Formats: sequence, C-alpha cells, structure tokens
Amino acid sequence: MQRIQIRHDAPSHGWLPLRLSVSGHEIDIIVSDVPNNPIQELLEALESAARGREASVWLHLEPDGYFMRFSPIGDEINLLLEFAAASNSSRAEDVLSVQGSRVEILLPFWRFLRDFQSYDYSEPDWPSVDYGRIAAVKEAIGVSHGY
Repeated sequence: MQRIQIRHDAPSHGWLPLRLSVSGHEIDIIVSDVPNNPIQELLEALESAARGREASVWLHLEPDGYFMRFSPIGDEINLLLEFAAASNSSRAEDVLSVQGSRVEILLPFWRFLRDFQSYDYSEPDWPSVDYGRIAAVKEAIGVSHGY
C-alpha cells in the first residue's frame, strides 16, 4: 500500500500551505479559504466516503485548483487528485491516484484534521471549522481505539 501523509504550515490571511505525500511523491499546495473552506469540506468528504458515498474537496488556488475525489469501490476507497486550470473541473488532469482500504486512504486525512484542529486557527488567518462530527467520522472510517 502506498503511504499517504498530509501536513500543513500555519495559515496566513486565508492561505494554507499543504504538502500531500503519497509514497514519496510530494505535492505542495497553497490553498485559499475563498470561496469555500476546504478543511470543512474535507471533514464532510471523509464522512461521506467512509459511509460509501462519493465525495470531493475543492482546493482553490485562485484561479487554478485541485480536486480531491474519494470514490468507494467495494470495501476500498480510490483517492484521485486532479489539477484544473482556472478550477474548471471538466478539464481537470489526473495528478495521482491511489486505492486502498478506508483506513489506509481516509485515516491519514482524519489525522491531519485532528492535528489542524489542535492549533485552533482563527480569522483572519483561517475560518472556523465545525469539528462536531469528527468522532463519528473516525468511527465510520473503522478506527475504534487510538489513532
């Protein structure tokens, strides 16, 4: 299985530096919080994917963007990262694709969210995120003890 990691630097005035690593392939993304909050979208997407529904997250770069798509395939999840010039999803080009169990694909993103939550960022650097369902997301992923 390819190992997934996602890390962040501190956001500043609505910009969040991210680094997504999949088995050593690293992609640096500096995402905007306008017009959407991709951290909130990620939390919602993880729950949807863990419950067997397709979900996506728009990582807006102003004007370009990345789309992370989580697609359940049987008991597994496919993660597809696409780059779209001018954020035009109909012209998106695949950047990477990886498939694995819910734990292998979704848990690294859940861990990222817990880490992000621990910093308690606030405006003007980053909008608030409703973490009220984060425990339910962990349970839906299939992790019951620790993380």
